[in-house]
Amino acid sequence: MTLTEVLVVVGISSIVTISGTGLVLHPRKVRMEAAAMELYGMMNRSRCTAMTTSRYAGVFMEEDQNTRETVFWRVVDGNSNGLRKREILAGIDRKIGKEFILEKDYPGVSVRRSGFTSGIISFSPSLKSSTGSVFFSTEEPTEGAIRVKLYGLSTLTRPVRVFPNGSEEPL
Repeated sequence: MTLTEVLVVVGISSIVTISGTGLVLHPRKVRMEAAAMELYGMMNRSRCTAMTTSRYAGVFMEEDQNTRETVFWRVVDGNSNGLRKREILAGIDRKIGKEFILEKDYPGVSVRRSGFTSGIISFSPSLKSSTGSVFFSTEEPTEGAIRVKLYGLSTLTRPVRVFPNGSEEPL
């Protein structure tokens, strides 16, 4: 083995070790960020669906009555009157795509919402949306939280890390 080959192997091993150490030390933080990014992706896909189909589309957050787990669904308006909780539950406004179950898919991560009282994050075909935030956190307060904020009139969606002191930093 030449010196160059040895240096390449040592360099790659160091990078893998450092990366792996971060994941092992912060699995809750990684799960919290992954859950927030999954919701962020669902919101962006819903906005695109609303624009391309000329129908209201969004994300519906519900608590499963049997398991008490939080389930996130993408939904689309089925009767051209906007998204309504009772119509989603009745199947008039349809659930689309694959859901994610917070407690099952991201153990140790909890959710809290500000706004979205009916559990619906809605995007209209006229480029307007609901306004509010969804916060993801772990049981460790020093890890802060991830906030996915939706600015209603612009439909701008932004995930940010919220530190324990209240300051925020874009992800």
